Amino acid sequence: MRVVGFSTGRVRPKRAARGARRYLPGGWSADTEPVNVFAVTHPDGVLVFDTGQTAAAARPGFLPRLHPYLRLARFELTQEDEAAGQLRGFGFDPAAVRWVVLSHLHTDHIGGLGGFPWAEVIVSKEEWEFARGLAGRLRGYVPRQWPNGVVPRLAHFDGPAVGPFSRSEDLAGDGRLVLVPTPGHTAGHVSLLVRADDRAYLLAGDLAHTAADLDTTAPEVAAYCRTNDIVVLTTHGEARV
Repeated sequence: MRVVGFSTGRVRPKRAARGARRYLPGGWSADTEPVNVFAVTHPDGVLVFDTGQTAAAARPGFLPRLHPYLRLARFELTQEDEAAGQLRGFGFDPAAVRWVVLSHLHTDHIGGLGGFPWAEVIVSKEEWEFARGLAGRLRGYVPRQWPNGVVPRLAHFDGPAVGPFSRSEDLAGDGRLVLVPTPGHTAGHVSLLVRADDRAYLLAGDLAHTAADLDTTAPEVAAYCRTNDIVVLTTHGEARV
């Protein structure tokens, strides 16, 4: 087993971290952040963790800009940056991907989902319910990005506690791909513990902005990862895999 990480383009935040002026036009940061996707090879098939953004999001009008949440980020990518195409460059066939795990359902995590038409899509039950309906739209979810006909498998976390995680779900039945609930960024956010051939990883999505931030956002998880030599990989930190 191995983990491959890559960025599906960049996202440019606002300069100001707080304040109402962030929601006005302009004020973009000079720096950008990656929007990472991770592929995991397993004896039973390839797993993709999050799917990054779609190139359409870089076009004016694609995202509902009137929503305050979506006014705080500007996505910068081309079609060549999308996850499915990049996977081909690593020698993976997107049509052969067995699982797609979505940490949560924000736009920069589900934008590339249409590139994996035959995968089993896994979302936590809490996140699926949190994102639906008018309430979901008001929370910043973009339901029209969800491909027609895709019915996700909802994770219920019927497995035992693992370290600081109160519940778990073993996706492959061999302890190598263990889904754990990590609410915080959203109510149903999840992370994935990967026990690869060389070492263990926590694919943490937006549990923290970067691995260094985990001590602030989830100190018990950070301590567990340090103690057990687990590499933390986040969506917006620089991927080093």
